[in-house]
Amino acid sequence: HVNDVHSNIDPVRISLRTGDGRTLRAAAGGPEALMSVIEARRKENPDLLMISAGDQITGNAANFDLFHGESDAVLHGIYRDDFYVLGNHEFDHGGKGTAAFVSFMKKHAPSAVFLNSDLSVGPESPMKDTGVRSAVREIGGRSVAFYGVTTPKKIEKSSAPDPDMTFTPAVETVNRLSAENSGKASIHVLVSHEGIEEDLGNAGKYNDIDIIVGGDSHSLCGGFGDYGLDGGCGYPAVLKNASGHLMCMVQANEYGKVIGDLLVSFDSGGNVISCSGRPFMPLDAAHAYFTDKGSEPGDPEAVRAAESLIADAGSPFIRSMPEESVSERLGPWRRKIAEHDALLGTAPEDLCSTRQPTETCVIRNAPVPGGSEVCRAFGEMYLSASGSGSSIFLGNSGGFRTDVERGPFTENSILSVTPFKNHIVRVRITGSELSALLSDAMRYISADMESRDGGIPCGCGFSYALSRSGSSLVSDVKIRLADGSYAPLEPAASYDVLVPDYIMRGKDGYDALGKKKPLEDFGTDADLVRKYLKEHGSLPRLSGEPAISSSGS
Repeated sequence: HVNDVHSNIDPVRISLRTGDGRTLRAAAGGPEALMSVIEARRKENPDLLMISAGDQITGNAANFDLFHGESDAVLHGIYRDDFYVLGNHEFDHGGKGTAAFVSFMKKHAPSAVFLNSDLSVGPESPMKDTGVRSAVREIGGRSVAFYGVTTPKKIEKSSAPDPDMTFTPAVETVNRLSAENSGKASIHVLVSHEGIEEDLGNAGKYNDIDIIVGGDSHSLCGGFGDYGLDGGCGYPAVLKNASGHLMCMVQANEYGKVIGDLLVSFDSGGNVISCSGRPFMPLDAAHAYFTDKGSEPGDPEAVRAAESLIADAGSPFIRSMPEESVSERLGPWRRKIAEHDALLGTAPEDLCSTRQPTETCVIRNAPVPGGSEVCRAFGEMYLSASGSGSSIFLGNSGGFRTDVERGPFTENSILSVTPFKNHIVRVRITGSELSALLSDAMRYISADMESRDGGIPCGCGFSYALSRSGSSLVSDVKIRLADGSYAPLEPAASYDVLVPDYIMRGKDGYDALGKKKPLEDFGTDADLVRKYLKEHGSLPRLSGEPAISSSGS
């Protein structure tokens, strides 16, 4: 099972901590490597199911902007998915965009059943195919029922659903459907794009569900913590449903870096006896290198270190063994993407796109207490290239999708970092409004931090202290002065602030911005970066205070 692949059809470079404390960089996952795992497991177990738990698309505009989800459907056809659900990002382009992706899946991944237990649309909706409420399949002599739910609150707050799209509550809906299927199936599986916190909270409320295959929160479950990666959840998590029976719950990170392999045993009545399995993260050890100066891809010492990680007893890493037929089928799509790439400048340093202050930066293998560095650097470019005279950029962390690696910075780099074609606009707000805006956003986000952390305020020209609990989540807001120093925000003063039009529409908890009108539109975020790089040749080096000046529990 996979989730939150987000239009990534290539391996993704990550950083890992070795036993001697060095940082090792290697490519992880990718379609060829994941397919080799799928094929090996299918040979061992003919009853294997392949499931995708939502957010198959968007998040990498170098791919999505060219093919609008078709190449992603091709990928899931290669995997021969059995079931899939929609995530919030399948709703980013309204009903027409959702319908287009479902159509692509029907064309390129005909084996994949679209599970939709909770979404209804109006009679005039472009979505003519709304999937099935549930599906029952015979597997190994057992009747198994499957259900699928997505994340309505996040869709309404963060995406662009059509007005005639409505969602029913997950627990109520699934319990009703499983009761209807009680005479047809003894095993019940839920594919959920509600995030790990929501799934954990709902697990004990489901009457009949035996397995939850999850997505949305990008949770890296399994034994990754020893290698410097955030691995705060077990694989699988063993819980109990409302009937007191064991339940298995899993999730498989993001971007096709990881594939989960869950094995569940049942008694004759269809009750879970045991949950086992593991996540696999394939590593391209042959091209590994250290982040130390002088280490290049294929550095023999780095290759040995990567092989050692793979050989560790109980390690979640495996050697990348590419399935070459996958390269042939994805080749035309990848070549088209490469044709649109071009060198624009350089990145003088690694930049992290981490959202939460405690989150480990994948490219640096360390936490970044000040929040998204990519957001800060891009914000500085927006301020400069816009010529707006503004000195503050306020963004949402989830608008900046990937880390930036030191070295060449290309057209596809921009589209990977900022894939949503947001326009950068100017708005005038008072100091008290800015403070309230930060607090309101964090109040919305903190209600489900794992799934909503994309809204965490980031940027440049301001800073704030963040608390994850208590009545005051945001305090000590400061503004950058002309000399580069920071001073307390003045409640009655007016500030010109650049923001993405996404949060200007009130998304991600920035409701108050939705009630204001922008004073000026400077074009897309990507165009402003192109303009900046044409003049300066490289991304700015970070200096001054980060947006999050301090954070507490």
